Amino acid sequence: MILSLYLTRKFLKAFMICSALSYSIFFIFSLMGNLGEKLSFKSIFLISNLNAFQIFSYIPSHLFILSLCIFVFNLKSKNELIIIKEYFVLKKLFLIIFPILALFIFVEFEKEKISTTIEKIKLNLINSKKIGDKKIFISLDGNTKKYTIFSGYNQDDAFINQYLSFESQKQKIHRGEISTNLYLNGSDLFSNGSTVYEKNNFHNENFDKRIFENFQSFWNRNTETIIKHKMINASSGYYIIHSIFLSVLFYFCISMIFFSKKLVDRGMNIMKMFLLVLSIFLYYLLITKIMLNNFQYLFHFISIMILVLTFFNIKKYE
Repeated sequence: MILSLYLTRKFLKAFMICSALSYSIFFIFSLMGNLGEKLSFKSIFLISNLNAFQIFSYIPSHLFILSLCIFVFNLKSKNELIIIKEYFVLKKLFLIIFPILALFIFVEFEKEKISTTIEKIKLNLINSKKIGDKKIFISLDGNTKKYTIFSGYNQDDAFINQYLSFESQKQKIHRGEISTNLYLNGSDLFSNGSTVYEKNNFHNENFDKRIFENFQSFWNRNTETIIKHKMINASSGYYIIHSIFLSVLFYFCISMIFFSKKLVDRGMNIMKMFLLVLSIFLYYLLITKIMLNNFQYLFHFISIMILVLTFFNIKKYE
């Protein structure tokens, strides 16, 4: 029990050091990038802080790897790793770090929501300074993606400058519409004439029509620039399971590498271990970003199997 608490404290110390260093680096680079913006220094300072936290949400796995690296090599430098490996089998070590693993897996699963929340806060901060008057609404329905862009809305005069929408399917635009002759009727947005692109041709529609319902409510309720609405479908449960299983395999593979018996050996090739960890890390980042129009399920199955084989290949040396 005492040894477990000691290891937990050591890991938390390594975690805090890595968090502080990573945050400082992200903050400094973000601050340098935002200094040219037409904002007050207070706004730039707040946005740079939010950017640093947002990068953490994009790649939380880097923090786990760095923390585990400092934690293990600190133990190894004091010959404590040899003693721990004598008293703790791999299963017990996993039990000790399981709450930390569970926390990182949860953040990986929720990172899109966390990043979106931070993005909303940033855009609310920018909008409070009256910079920008544009909103983009993105809706997904199967393979069809529709973009709707509003710009130049003046709430005092109930005037909006431009409406633009287009639908794409398989990375090809098959319909688009633009209008600058707009007016509000109640809370709905109407067009008194627009230009439409459809079937590789342009034509004008010179009549009144409603193009967006509850526009005022939409604009006031959604202060962010980009809003994504995903249609719930039968495959959503599959993607949730796939994401969780992929994250679990990734974190277990990384943990097993750092807790392997080979690491106790002082003659171990550190560069070889570094390249292995880096390869798994980059593979995990890339595999979650690749989307295929066809054979998506087969691609997911292959990506899972590669990590499963990697996991058992590392485990067989324990």
